[in-house]
Amino acid sequence: MSEGKGKLKYLVAVVFILIIGSAFSVYASFSLISPKDLGVEYTHEDYLSALEKTGMEIEYNGLTGEALEEHKKNAPKESINDYNFEFSEYERKEFTLTAEESTALLNEIAPAFWWFDDLQVKVSPDGTMEGSSTADIKRLKADLYSDVVDDVPIPLPNTLNIYSKGQISITNNQLSAQPESFKLGPASLPTKYMSDESVSVMEDYFPRIYTVVPGLEINSLTSNSNGEFVFDGVIPQKVSVTEK
Repeated sequence: MSEGKGKLKYLVAVVFILIIGSAFSVYASFSLISPKDLGVEYTHEDYLSALEKTGMEIEYNGLTGEALEEHKKNAPKESINDYNFEFSEYERKEFTLTAEESTALLNEIAPAFWWFDDLQVKVSPDGTMEGSSTADIKRLKADLYSDVVDDVPIPLPNTLNIYSKGQISITNNQLSAQPESFKLGPASLPTKYMSDESVSVMEDYFPRIYTVVPGLEINSLTSNSNGEFVFDGVIPQKVSVTEK
């Protein structure tokens, strides 16, 4: 077993020992009730504003614009493995997004393929970033982490509410994190388990979520004093998605 997989097995074992509960009320809070509300509410205009800043144009099975937006309202969840993704016309972009714009973009750009529901992100006055969502563990395992699933010694729930807060940034596609708080369902991960070793596991495996886009270059992702997310990188301007 590789060192990375060994670390992941250790971390997941610790985490899921913490979240096993016998009472239904505790069990339900893992995924049946909504994740923590960060108070970020967005509108369709926030999504359009964020999309304009990125410059991206998306086509799904021939649908674009308002036709695509209408389709997304009732679109079922899909696996990225069942579709062809064509990314083209890469450009360097520098822009800032408010909490509302960031939350809107993450939730609305590709909801059928996104692994997190009811996601909210924000920047706190002290510069720390917060995130809250319901993670689709079943689809994450199938789409991004199939190579390490067999190393996890405990059955995983299909969905799980996640909350995190801390100093987070991305430089040259590499995540850097200094977590202050991390919750899985109602259980807080004790500080002693947010060690350098545990954080290094997250820093190794989390980037799969955004580097799934080939050629994506995040030169930097940080925040500013206005509570905005600040992005500098190379992203595709055209995205075409078709069924295999």
